Amino acid sequence: MNHYSFSLRGGGIPRYVAMVAAVILVVAVFGLYTARAATTGTVNATVTATNLAVSVTDGSIAFGSVALNTATTTVGSGSDHQTVSNDGSNAQLNVKSSNATGGTTWTLGTSPGSDIFKLETSTSTGAYYATFQATDTYLTASSTFVTLTDGGLDFRFTTPSVSTDFVQKALTITVQVTTP
Repeated sequence: MNHYSFSLRGGGIPRYVAMVAAVILVVAVFGLYTARAATTGTVNATVTATNLAVSVTDGSIAFGSVALNTATTTVGSGSDHQTVSNDGSNAQLNVKSSNATGGTTWTLGTSPGSDIFKLETSTSTGAYYATFQATDTYLTASSTFVTLTDGGLDFRFTTPSVSTDFVQKALTITVQVTTP
């Protein structure tokens, strides 16, 4: 009967046994370890509620009888200066206009023409006017309309250079606030 003995001190471990032991050790240590990804993550978020609300005081303009190809404005004493109140959050103030109806329709344009009128708006009491470009297209009157404040809103109306008729016209100007 043959007996084999090993000794860790004496270097009696055969080389293949040492390699097998090393492989078993590596498999045992790394084979049992599994890489794991997180199953959840977090996102930090903030939100601010926006309240968009606007009101217009007086809400009516009477330009009166105006000669052809002549501008008239709401700036000045006794005029139809409008006050716009931002009753909500910080906003952008926009305005748009319809065509002028009653008899022959006057069309909104960027300069007066035959049955074409020009309309402009100002938030600076007439120091600067912005021209409406087309009907039912919003024009930015002010890009910064601070919450809970009032602002002046004036208009300059230029009559057509030629008119098919001479009856009273009516138009609707819409005031809107949007998120800046």
